Amino acid sequence: MNDMQLESNQPRNPDFDDDLVIWSDDYTGRYSPVVYGQQFDDQWRLFLEQKRGFRDHTGVETSDPYIDDRIFELTGVRGVLERRRLGALYPLIRQWRRYFGMEKRRNVGGRLYLKPSFPLEYFEGKRCLDIGCGAGRWTKTLGALGARVKSVDVSEHALRSTRRFNPDTDRLDIFDIPSRPELHQAFDFTLCWGVVMCTHDPLRAFENVASTVAPGGSLYVMVYAPTYHSSEAVRNMRRQFHRECRTIEEKMDFVFKVAEDADNAINYMDMLNTFYNWTIPEDVVHEWFRKAGFTDVVTLNKEEPHNAAWHVLGCKGT
Repeated sequence: MNDMQLESNQPRNPDFDDDLVIWSDDYTGRYSPVVYGQQFDDQWRLFLEQKRGFRDHTGVETSDPYIDDRIFELTGVRGVLERRRLGALYPLIRQWRRYFGMEKRRNVGGRLYLKPSFPLEYFEGKRCLDIGCGAGRWTKTLGALGARVKSVDVSEHALRSTRRFNPDTDRLDIFDIPSRPELHQAFDFTLCWGVVMCTHDPLRAFENVASTVAPGGSLYVMVYAPTYHSSEAVRNMRRQFHRECRTIEEKMDFVFKVAEDADNAINYMDMLNTFYNWTIPEDVVHEWFRKAGFTDVVTLNKEEPHNAAWHVLGCKGT
């Protein structure tokens, strides 16, 4: 089946067909699923092939310095892995990297501003689920903090990447969670980063994700906010991408053309390539948490400049 046939068989797209980009729960049940396993697979493959724009990026890299950045974003503590490995040399190595601009280089893709921070020991011994693990950066981060992590994704190349350091990986569509009873209320901490808004029904996707959290456990969800991702600039880019790009080569050419920094190409591919690209109002996300039985619901990135997403955490009632 060629690309044109695939395109003609696609369901209605809320943005392109109905001029809808900001999610409302009134839309639940209105749209149909697509083949989700194909949407992110190319970017994880390009990462594994170490193509420019898909490596050395906060969204994919799993080397110790990048994982230490992720640990710092979660906990506010610097150099956890590298201090273990380098000992007293760590301050000198960090100073050397800063002098040669290597610390700044690790900012490609952006940094997180999360408050309150998690205590450093928060994840120690916890059974965690990483839904939509991608290249595995959060799986490796949680593991480095002492968690026992199960990593799931629909992308084969994502699973290949994550299996490099976590054997407990599994192919899973988020909408198949109801048929997987071993996942229900099984985890102390579930992380779902950038997944539910890229589905045909974010409300149902969230409910499935929330069902994996054990009583007393926590859920961390990241979704796009109705800011940058619902702007006309992004919507126009997505329309052009989906109407004009048929092959991976054409898609690559397009993202390198529109990316302000060629080393940030993966962010553009991630944003443009999905069929669904909802943005979710903050109050809607909080209401999802409350209806699913979560308390102490907090938006962790209130102080983030140029906020393009919501990072929301809640604790499931016992």
